[in-house]
Order: sequence, then structure tokens, then C-alpha cells
Amino acid sequence: MKKSIARSVALALTCALTLSACGGSSGSTASTASSADGAGSTASTASTGDYKWPTQPVNVVCPASAGGGTDNILRVMNEYFVERTGQSFVINNITGISGYEMTHQANTDGYDFICGTTTIFTSKLDGTLDYDYEDYEMVAFQSTPYDMTCIAVQASSPYQTLNDLMDAAKADPASITGGITMSGQPYMCAMAMQDALGFELYTVDVGNTGERNAALLGGQVDWILTNTSTANPYVESGDFRILAVCGQERYPMNPDVPTFTECGYDFEFPAQPMVWLAPKGTPAEACEAFNAILADISTDPDFINDIETKLNAVVNDTYSIEESKELAKEYKDTLAPYVK
Repeated sequence: MKKSIARSVALALTCALTLSACGGSSGSTASTASSADGAGSTASTASTGDYKWPTQPVNVVCPASAGGGTDNILRVMNEYFVERTGQSFVINNITGISGYEMTHQANTDGYDFICGTTTIFTSKLDGTLDYDYEDYEMVAFQSTPYDMTCIAVQASSPYQTLNDLMDAAKADPASITGGITMSGQPYMCAMAMQDALGFELYTVDVGNTGERNAALLGGQVDWILTNTSTANPYVESGDFRILAVCGQERYPMNPDVPTFTECGYDFEFPAQPMVWLAPKGTPAEACEAFNAILADISTDPDFINDIETKLNAVVNDTYSIEESKELAKEYKDTLAPYVK
């Protein structure tokens, strides 16, 4: 029987934009020049009037550890940025709020940026910082309607389906332990899930994505909230089974895994976006130029293939600066009810 819910938490994203819509709305144009090594390759710098960007390496803070999801995407993306501009962006892994604080106070010459995630949308709401994404210059909001967040169990688990697991949890919540992270997107997704289900889930903090996977592998918890990208190797090795994904649609890299909705639960949660920000006062031309380059990269077939094959993930769509501001507000509003 189809379960009823307390609320729907879908993020109403607009349809994916074409390259012309993403890049063209930024108002920048591209000029082509020979690369510095004289090898015959070309490099593009975006120009608006006499303003050209980039003319030197770009600093990008990644507020997560090396080897994590955001970091891995940035390192693949950097190859394509170099191809287009002749410049690289230097990735600085500064975990926690320190990366956001450093960028907030960084130079405003157009060469300091941060690629943030959930934290900067909720930082003012939860008191972590006295500012959030609105106190930076918006460069780009990148997202996809396909959420890779999922519920996984051990392959030997008696819970063969999401319905099996949730029925057991509803009957005796304390007997079924779920592993989450008590902060950020995982926590808020779990709270929204619990709200939608209409009953309490017994969850414990078992750390970041890698630590959650390890906790399930070691039998410390009965299920975890994780993502398909990092869970798939365990599925392939015969250790895990993914029961359902939290998005509006099945995740393209796991077409056989149903959504919560398909399992009879009226629940979905937005995928965690990437948001590119610059210190307040950074020239608009630099932000527009970076937006255009990111949009170009995100529609490159080779880049799309690299993200799929190397990271087992779907490339985020890149939105214009004005659209990015609107989508960022929608995402923040979706998270707000679950900020502790």
C-alpha cells in the first residue's frame, strides 16, 4: 500500500540548459590565442571589452579532503580548464569552515574562488558563520536532478527491499540502526526522510562517506545513507546492496535501483550541488568569464565521459549567474526546515 507523507521536499529545478543558455547569459565572449609554449595548441580567455580572464593561474579552495567527491571532480575538471585557457586552477584542500573563511577574506582580483557545498547554504542558519553564500559573489550553481544519495545494506542483510527495511524500522525503531553523518546534506536528508515517512528512524553518527561505508562493511550498523558512486565498488565486490535512491528519478549509473517513490514512499531530496563563489567585490567580468568556461566544460562530451567512467557519476548542469542565484535560494529554502 502506498505510504502517505507529512511533506514533500522536492527541489523544483528547471530543465537542463544548453551551452548557449548557460554561457551566453553571462554576457561574456571568448577570444582565442596561442598557448605560451608555442606548440600550436590554443587557449581561450573570456573577454569583455578590455578585460581578459584568466591571465594567470586561478586559486580554487575545495572545502573537503583530497580524494573526496568534490575534490575528484575538480581534478578532472582542471584538465579541461587548462585546455581552454592555458592556465590551471590550483586546488587548495582546506576542510571545514576554514576554507569558506579564507575565501571570504581573500583578494578580490578575480583569481580566488571556492567550490562549496551544503555548508555555505546553512552556515548562517545554524550559526556556524555569520554569513552564507549570499555574502560572496555568485559564479555558478551546478546541479543535477539525479540524486545519487541512497540507502545501502550489506548484501547478506535480511532486508531485501526498502519496504522490508522500513517496515522493520517502523515496527521497532530501536532495533534497526542507520549510519549517517550528523551534519550537512546527509543529516538533513535523513531528517527529511524521517519527516516524510511519518515515524522515527534510529540513526547514529558514523562519520563521512568513506567511514559510513566502512561501518556498514564492518556490521556496525544495519543500513547507511551513502552515495552510489562510493557504494558501487562494494556492490560489485558482493558486499553491499543498494535498496533505493533519494532522487526524483533513478540514478543513470544505477538504472536497476528504484527511487523511494517507486517503492511507495512519497519522498525525494535534492542532489547536493556544487556552488562556485568569489569574495565580495570580485569583478563581475571575472565571475562571468569563469561561469562561461564552467558551462562549456560541463557540456563537453569528453568531460561527461570522464566523470562517468572515472567517478561513476553524472555531470552537473551549469547555470547562468542569475539562474544560479535563484536555484541557490531554492536549495537553501529546502534545507532550512532541517537545520539543527
